[in-house]
Amino acid sequence: MQRGTAVHGQFIESMPEAAALEQGREALAAVKAALYLSQHHCQKYGVDEHKCARWLSSQKLFGTTLGAACSAARAPAGGYCSGQDKYRSLDGSCNHLEQPAWAQGQALTAYRRLLFPEYQDGIHLPRGPKKGLALPSARLVSVAIAKDRDVPDRELTLALMQWTQFVEHDMAHTPTSKMVNTGTALTCCRPDATPLAPRHAHPLCQPVTIPQDDPFYGRVRARCMSYIRSLHAFRPDCGFGPAEQMNQATHFLDGSQLYGTSARRDRSLRLFSGGRLLLARRSGHGQGASRPLLPPADEPRDRCQVSSASAVCYKSGDVRANSHPHLAAMHTLWAREHNRLAEELAELNPQWDDETIFQEARRIVIAEMQHITYDQWLPAILGSRFVQKVGLNTPDSNWYRENMDPSVSNAFATVGLRFGLSMMQGRIQLFDEERRPNASLLLRDHFNKPNVLEDGSSLDGLVRGLATQSSQQVDTFLVEDLTNMMYLDASERGVDALSLAIQRGRDHGLPSYNQYRKLCGLPQAKAFVDFADVMSRQTASRLGGVYAHPDDVDVLVGGMAERPWEGALVGPTLRCVISEQLLRSRRADRYFFDNPDQ
Repeated sequence: MQRGTAVHGQFIESMPEAAALEQGREALAAVKAALYLSQHHCQKYGVDEHKCARWLSSQKLFGTTLGAACSAARAPAGGYCSGQDKYRSLDGSCNHLEQPAWAQGQALTAYRRLLFPEYQDGIHLPRGPKKGLALPSARLVSVAIAKDRDVPDRELTLALMQWTQFVEHDMAHTPTSKMVNTGTALTCCRPDATPLAPRHAHPLCQPVTIPQDDPFYGRVRARCMSYIRSLHAFRPDCGFGPAEQMNQATHFLDGSQLYGTSARRDRSLRLFSGGRLLLARRSGHGQGASRPLLPPADEPRDRCQVSSASAVCYKSGDVRANSHPHLAAMHTLWAREHNRLAEELAELNPQWDDETIFQEARRIVIAEMQHITYDQWLPAILGSRFVQKVGLNTPDSNWYRENMDPSVSNAFATVGLRFGLSMMQGRIQLFDEERRPNASLLLRDHFNKPNVLEDGSSLDGLVRGLATQSSQQVDTFLVEDLTNMMYLDASERGVDALSLAIQRGRDHGLPSYNQYRKLCGLPQAKAFVDFADVMSRQTASRLGGVYAHPDDVDVLVGGMAERPWEGALVGPTLRCVISEQLLRSRRADRYFFDNPDQ
């Protein structure tokens, strides 16, 4: 994989850690074992592959080497849970104290399922069509559905978009696979964006086919968009059955994108003096020249799309911190907030050591993030009345549920907050202290290139922009910077964020939009016109023009196509997926800030 390319940009977004790769390799072996049983036993006796998958999911790995590996993968970092820990662990383990529940919510474990997965072969092959050989290309769907139209929201600013992404990164990070034996990055298309010969294609590649007449990529003769399948994880019950995908973040809303999920990452981010995070002051020009920024990454050319070892690239708890300027600014603000709190705590409590100050500051930062999310962000996303109706922001003394699984659902991680893509602006405005625009950036030029923050006044201008510049409306329209030019490289070829998100849903075996409609209390559509109960007839017709059957529609596409529902920004299906998760994330977190025991 060549550094600085669009493919490299994709890889940074889903870069797997060493521990994730090791567990993923063993989990893949369990998937292959289940596939072998399905093909050599179920088929032999005429058992349908989907019925076979359900039966296999009831069979456990215990008593095998894979069973031992699964149990080891779910062990807490310290080997056991004391039950007396005042502070939450970095990796999310030991939040629940009953074994094996202490592994629920831990980093490097599988996403939870809302619906049983739908793989074409029941076990591993990405979801297929109701009838026929294949679903329409994810790129074909993207081009048909996601036009680039400028429809600014009259009330909302980019701050809401950015908090949506920040929450998503806190709770979910899906890594991709690498070569099983060598650990090297996979290549799924040729350098000129044409398909590899079948004999050279790795089985973990699932590239997006680009139609020959594509309105953008057709001009540069690109026919292949790289997609590497997500890293596998052991099933939560250590059983056989369909493939599950790994969450590299903790499943809790706990600031893991700021602090990391391992002791090694934690050590690399701390100053070990006064409980502070490691920040660096840069020399520069402008009003904010001497203000602290995130520390430099150890190897910028691996972590950012840059060509020089001395280029600007930051280190935070999450490798995605450099994705674009607004996200890098958000990480910087919260690192500064941690240090502000640490300094105040140290002054008030001179007897505290570095570790105590750090943990107390971290505890307050997480509480601030949780408060913003549940009391300010969620009502804006789901509607205030709905949030109150389902009890998302009205806890009581019996709020905590120790028997509730806090794990992030695969649907939430893969689809739930993707509507935020439609809110992004292609031109980022910077504002002065009088809220007047004084500069602008093109988003396409700054993916994984955060150098703009080095200009002393730019960080302040970006933050003012978050609170001032209108976001785009939540709809199916995405700016071209995301659909054609994401991770743009020297070849002038980027990738399509929506195509990749659609492909990921299929890779994860997420059932169709119609199945999630049923789960969320809507009638299943028998014809495309039936979708018009929650979306415009024109949009339903567009879906019928690209999909062959209502049961083929991807849940991401159908969810984004829905009209805002009852005061929410999203439709009923996404509202259902989001609220189900955020209710769990609050009620099943022993350390949630307003739990009476905290």
